[in-house]
Amino acid sequence: AEFMEATPLGRAEWMKFTALFFNREAEVEKAFGNIEARYAELSQLGRSTSANPSVFTNTSWQGLWHASGGKSFIAVMLADAGADYVWKDNLSARSIPLDFESVFERAQNGDYWINTGIWNSRSEAASSDERYSLFSAFKNKKMYNHIGRVNEHGGNDYWESGVANPHLVLADLIKIFHPDLLPNHTLYYYRKLD
Repeated sequence: AEFMEATPLGRAEWMKFTALFFNREAEVEKAFGNIEARYAELSQLGRSTSANPSVFTNTSWQGLWHASGGKSFIAVMLADAGADYVWKDNLSARSIPLDFESVFERAQNGDYWINTGIWNSRSEAASSDERYSLFSAFKNKKMYNHIGRVNEHGGNDYWESGVANPHLVLADLIKIFHPDLLPNHTLYYYRKLD
């Protein structure tokens, strides 16, 4: 049920529940405490920025674009990373099904486009629907996807360990939106689409 949590730390905290089954509560309490402290430190850094680039997420799938709701864990994480999420005014913690035109109207001038589904490149985006190339983030080459840790069989570590490491995901997002804030950080889960 961690996917129903509205905050990244709320999702990660489910590790405490799992620890009960293995009698490892003390070990996990310590690990979660470290994750929580690092996330708080990074969030304070990201939220302290005055220039907040606009960001939108996801892609269209079978005619619907499922954008993350304005109260979702993704929206919280984007705010923590110092970004201005284009659907931050939406009151849903779930995904919002939208048509392409609604997304384009709101996100066409967005600075960054993240979580772009299965794409490994901008050319894959354009070949799946030429209208994607109309977004400013596409034109300005500011598209990022969480495909930095995919194995030879297509397994993506973002889906395996990302929920337990929100501090690493947040560090990636801060590095993307404000690279000078974390000059020594190397993207862990994310990769720029070339």
